[in-house]
Amino acid sequence: MRKSQAMIISIILSAIFSYALLYSTVELPHVLNNLLGEAIPHYGVGEIEEAESFVNSLRPLGYFCLTMIIILIILGFVFKKYKISFLGSFILFLPTFSYFASVMFFLAGVGILRIIWLPFLELFPGSSIYEKISMASSLLELGDIVYFPYDALRFMLNNVFGGYLQSLDETLFLTIIMVSSIIFFMSCTTWLYYKLQKSGFAKSLIYKYSRHPQYFSFLLWSYGLLVYDKYVFLPPRGGYFAPPPFFWTIFAFILIGIALREELIMIEKHREEYEKYRSKTPFMMPVSNLIGKVLRLPVRFIFKKDYPDKAIEIILTLTIYFLMILLISLLY
Repeated sequence: MRKSQAMIISIILSAIFSYALLYSTVELPHVLNNLLGEAIPHYGVGEIEEAESFVNSLRPLGYFCLTMIIILIILGFVFKKYKISFLGSFILFLPTFSYFASVMFFLAGVGILRIIWLPFLELFPGSSIYEKISMASSLLELGDIVYFPYDALRFMLNNVFGGYLQSLDETLFLTIIMVSSIIFFMSCTTWLYYKLQKSGFAKSLIYKYSRHPQYFSFLLWSYGLLVYDKYVFLPPRGGYFAPPPFFWTIFAFILIGIALREELIMIEKHREEYEKYRSKTPFMMPVSNLIGKVLRLPVRFIFKKDYPDKAIEIILTLTIYFLMILLISLLY
């Protein structure tokens, strides 16, 4: 295939994918919320028994969904079908879209997605589902140290544009989503071009600054949703549902684990060529060498190398970093 043809096809397909990502974030949740709002009852303050009965009827579905998610994630890693693991982690993260539903009953409208998290809510004590939701905040908000970069940016911008926090948060949310969509478009275009040209692995353009720009775009995109859930979402009285940095952290670490496993495959396939590329290109987020070295300190301390190169080492690395984030979050 000619280079010009490959580039045109890559751009068109990437534009379609990127628009779909953008639409599914900004418009689709509202559309689905309006549609589902007519099918799912809205229970008010005086309808606690009816709400409990409705939740009880959906409880088996919630446990089934969570079980299937766990199976998908595990099977994907076991059989090296990482798209399956990504799908499982994405479904676990899917209820973040429920915050687009400003309703009192937590399962009303697009809030029905929260049935995926229902088994986690059941772990907490309470005489009603609403008390359990309140108690579950301690779990949902675990890992809130991940908000630190946004909080720092928010603090600085608020000092400049003081008094407009709500509009500032909305603007920053849309900015994050737009930037992540642009990165996704650029990475898809480059990746597809290399595939169509059969030129080996992508290592130019945006891939010069990140070995996994597509995954980075998904992380940034999902982080934007996390920002929306905490800073833009305005629940009605009695409809508060804690933001979920805990589930975002799980999603992020599974995504990082997939990227690390894929790198082992790339090393087996391309050997020295990929090793050389890996040595001079940031893993996912474009950061300076100094910051990269600091982030890799735990790995170097434990394994005496920059990156884990065995499956068990990847699991241990992710577990250590995950626990570190949770522990630091207790102080945040």
